[in-house]
Order: sequence, then C-alpha cells, then structure tokens
Amino acid sequence: MSSEALTSLLGEFQLEAEERLGRLEDLLLEVANSGEADPDALAEIKLQLHTLKGNSGVMGLRELQSLAHQLEDLAESLATVSPETEELLQGVDRFRHLLRQAAKGGQERAPGESGERGRDASVRVAFSSLDSLVDLLGEVVIHRNHLADALEHHRQELAAAGLRREGFEGVQRASELLVGTLDRLREGVMGLRMVPLGTLFRSLARIVHDESARAGKQARFETRGGETPLDKALLELSSEALGHLVRNAVIHGLETPEVRRQSGKGEVGLIRLSAEADAREVKIDVLDDGRGVRTDTVVAEAARRGQALVAGEDPFSLLFLPGFSTLHSADLSAGRGVGLAAVRDAVSRRGGRVEVFSEDGVGTLFRLRLPLSVSIIRVLLLASDGEEYVLPLFSVVESVELLPAKVNEINGALVLSWRGSLIPLVDLGHCFGTSAARRREGRAVVIEVRGVYRAIAVDRIHGIREVVVRGLDELAGDHPGVAGTTILGDGRAVLILDAAGLMELSPFEDGQAGGKPA
Repeated sequence: MSSEALTSLLGEFQLEAEERLGRLEDLLLEVANSGEADPDALAEIKLQLHTLKGNSGVMGLRELQSLAHQLEDLAESLATVSPETEELLQGVDRFRHLLRQAAKGGQERAPGESGERGRDASVRVAFSSLDSLVDLLGEVVIHRNHLADALEHHRQELAAAGLRREGFEGVQRASELLVGTLDRLREGVMGLRMVPLGTLFRSLARIVHDESARAGKQARFETRGGETPLDKALLELSSEALGHLVRNAVIHGLETPEVRRQSGKGEVGLIRLSAEADAREVKIDVLDDGRGVRTDTVVAEAARRGQALVAGEDPFSLLFLPGFSTLHSADLSAGRGVGLAAVRDAVSRRGGRVEVFSEDGVGTLFRLRLPLSVSIIRVLLLASDGEEYVLPLFSVVESVELLPAKVNEINGALVLSWRGSLIPLVDLGHCFGTSAARRREGRAVVIEVRGVYRAIAVDRIHGIREVVVRGLDELAGDHPGVAGTTILGDGRAVLILDAAGLMELSPFEDGQAGGKPA
C-alpha cells in the first residue's frame, strides 16, 4: 500500500474513531448525571468500545487496541447500583490522545472538519480545500470590484464627452448579471464552511462535569440550537470563549448544594447553552441559575482597584476590565481576572460583542453576538487626507454631514452634537498622523460598540463595498484602531478599521461626554 493510501486510510480511521469517542463520552456523561446505566446505554457503550478495539487492531495500532480492551472490561462495572464513570472518562481522554499522536503524520483536522456521514449522498471534504475555494472566491470579489470601478469610470467618461452609450448598457447589464451569479456562488461556498455549533457542545458538557466535580457542586447541562451554523473561522474562537464562560458559570455562578438548599433552590444547578441565528449574526447564550452578580460588589471591587464607575455606564462592563476579579485568590480554573477581558477582546476583533444580564440570587446570562462570516464582509469606504480606509458596517449607526455649528470643544477635545446629545468626535487623520489639525467639516460616521457611541470625522464617504478580510502581517504588529487589510478593485491595499480600537483612541473616558443618544 502506498504512503498516500495509508495516510488516507489512517485519516478515515481517526475521523470515525473521534466520532465514536464523542458518542461514548456523551453516554458516560449521561450515566454520570442520571446515576444509573440503563441496559440500552450500557449495550451501546460496550459496542462502541468493541468497535474501537477491532478497528484499532485492523490498523495495527496495538496500544490503542489494548486500551480499548481494558476499557471494555472496566465498562462491566457500570452495571451496578451506583456506577462510577470517572475512570472510563479518563480512559476516553487517554484513547483520544493516543489516537491523535498516531495520526500526527496525517492531515490535522479541526472539530467538524469533514462532511457528516448521513443517509444522503455526500463526500468528505477537508476544510483546507474549502479554505482554498474561499481564497479563490476572495480573488473573484476583488476582480468584480475592479470591473465595477472600471465600468463606472468609463460611464463617467462617456457622459462627460457627450457620447452615446448604446453598447455600454449591454455591457453594464452583463456585469450586473455576473455580480448576481457571483453573489449566489459566494453564498454557496461560504455555506459549505458553516459548521453546526453542536460540534462544540460535547467538550463543553465535559467541562461542566469536570469542573463541578472539582468544586464540589452538582450541575445539569442543557443545550439548545446545536444545529445553528457557525463559520469555521469562528469555531476556535467560540470554543475558547464558551469554554471560559462555562467554567465561569460553574465556579463563580453556581452555589454548593448546601448553599442552594438554604436559599430554597434544588441542589443541582442548571447551566444552559442555547444558540440561534438570524440573517446577520449568531447569538449564543450561556445561562446559569446560580447566585448572580451583585452590582454593588462589582462596583466596590472596581473602586478598590482605582476604577470608578462612570455615570450612565453599565456596572457589568467592569467585569471585562483586565485583571478584574471578585475572587481574591486564583484557582486552577478561574478567578485569575484575565478570562473575561480576553473573551471580550477576541470577540470584538472578530466583529462581535459580549453582553451580560444578571439578577442577584437568580442567575447570570452571558450573550455572545458573532457575525455569520468573517472572510468576506460589507464595509463603508472612507477617505481622509488622501488615504482610504474601510469600516465594517456592523458597527456603523449612520453617517452625517459634519458642520462647524455642530462641533464643540470640551477640555481640548471635540464633541459632536448628535440626536440631542454630545458624543466624542475622533478625527481619523489626526489619530493616524496624516493631519495636524482636527477637521470640523466633511463627513462624520457614528459608530457604536457595547452601547457607547463615537463620531469618526473623515473627508468623504465613497459608499458601501464588499471586501475580503486579510490579517495584518506579523511584522506590522498590532495597531489600535486597525483590524486588518483588504485589496480594493484597483489593486490598492487599504486598512480595515476596528471600531472597538477607535473607541480607545478617543480622548474621553466612556460617558465623560455623553456617549449615548438621548
């Protein structure tokens, strides 16, 4: 057998084994939560282990075969009054580790990386192949923008020369039809990159099980909306963010059984993960029915650290301050005060946001809002001091004419009168060093991040475009207010602005100059 064929066969074995291990883990967690193993569950556990043992033997992976045999013997102990699952769960972890070690020479696969096995006719396609298609699609979008720019330029030349445009209308119509077809192609290709969010649920259930056992708590984990699609590019971010939020819910949110009894609650706490999508975004909720977050405690802890709550500011926003924690000693899983800040920053860089809702003694809800796709986005094309930038539309509230009569100065900083309030006015060229003076005329784009508003002063707005997101070169480093780069239709590289970063360039603290419309 050729090395290519062997690698392919090993990849298929790894993928199927991962699926069986996932199902096995689900069954064991069900037994742990219910406190008993019904005959059907026990039979399927033994079947999954027996199949893993046999397939490992066929592949010549003796260590995996031996481990599966040991777990088979151990599974017999589940047929007792109080079955213990911890040793079996640890065995699943060990098998998964050895499996990935054995397959290290093959192609790496992320969760959900290949097509699902189903009754419908389907093929397995590695995400690396889909990524190549998306890269090609990105090139097509750039060329489409180039064609649109060239046609518009030609139309203006014909109009200026007073020439007839009989043939031009046909070309323009063909271009419009091409654009429509490319839009459908883009939707199809991007749809192939979408992965059911349920691929993450299994690992999160394991986190709840392990952390509650470590903390001496009892927790029931519920999920809804596992079929909700998520762009593969956001899958890793979601895994890390949700992993932290679920740990946070167990360690900070849920009370011990004794405390829950004293407060009139059931001994077993609830952690619910739910997801849904609309035309613009994916909404993911992590809810617990624990002690809730006391705003007075949060405000007091922030004040102790020298961070006062600004008038009109949401007290829960203090939870996302770097280093903030209401625990005064860190443990192995949480309480180090860096997690929530990291979650918020990572989500913001991807064009999303985090919201918090909590009631003392009732529970807490963390809500992630993420864009459906991050590879190709709609943006506003801006010009400032001869430079062009693009700003993602999801952060834009509206654009307004910038007039001197609407601009005021407070403590040396400019503010804009907008909808009956004063909001900070940030000059884009002044922030990036292309202009020494701050403009009071031109255009202003009002942006919103986490309920806080800013106006961005520019010279002109050239309209809405669809662009391909490119990351910054590692040598370029991170720059406040910049999220990445893109290529325009004429081949020019321009910066993609980061709304959250632009907020940090404002001379005002949040709420100091209003910050919210009346």
